[in-house]
Amino acid sequence: MAFHFIAILSDYIGGQRIGWHYSSESKLDKQVITEFMKKVEECGHTQLGIHKLSTDSVEWSSVVKKDSFFEDILVTHDADLIVRQITASKKLNVHDVVKFILSIAPVTHLKLQKLLYYAYAEYLLKTGRKLFSEPLVAFKYGPVVEEVFYTQRHNGSSIIDYKEDEMFVVSTDVSLPASVVRVIGADDGVAATDCIVEVLMRYKGHDARDLVDKTHQHGGPWDKVYVEGMNRPITDDVIKSLHHLVV
Repeated sequence: MAFHFIAILSDYIGGQRIGWHYSSESKLDKQVITEFMKKVEECGHTQLGIHKLSTDSVEWSSVVKKDSFFEDILVTHDADLIVRQITASKKLNVHDVVKFILSIAPVTHLKLQKLLYYAYAEYLLKTGRKLFSEPLVAFKYGPVVEEVFYTQRHNGSSIIDYKEDEMFVVSTDVSLPASVVRVIGADDGVAATDCIVEVLMRYKGHDARDLVDKTHQHGGPWDKVYVEGMNRPITDDVIKSLHHLVV
């Protein structure tokens, strides 16, 4: 008989579950598991799914054969590799913020782009740091994150149909979308969450056209850099100095 210890991390950057797999033909060494968990704890608050089971082999294929739940997991025996992945997952990207917004307030693509700008600006002005690394650029209808433009433009003027695949149970009667937990658990996640929620509350009554008009205010960040067809970047310095004109 073989014994298995599996720690699964949800990798929201790559959209793929990955896991650390430790197995032994005899009793699992508690010291090995303790050292792994210590490394994970040093990364800060991290959501891990822990599983223990026995099969007839130490091979990963025997785990998958026993339970199809583990079928699509990328596993490694290298604890340091998992720790590096956890560290990388602490940094938000724009798609994390997109999922957060859509899980709370389904909107059109055009409004989504404006909310991304306002959330980014809010966080930048309060912390001096970037909410996400992808650049904002000046399109015809206001600030846009190009990567989101190319993944969401097919929605046109329709409300984006987004549904969370996973939920985290907080208590017997409260669950949170996985995307919300992802943002809260990131570096400075509480501040990021506060800024995004504040923006959603402030602009929930505005339609996309209202927000286009707001971001087009004379002298604002978009107006400062826009040149037709150029898609010029809206830098952090420009936002810091001119954002107050478009609030």
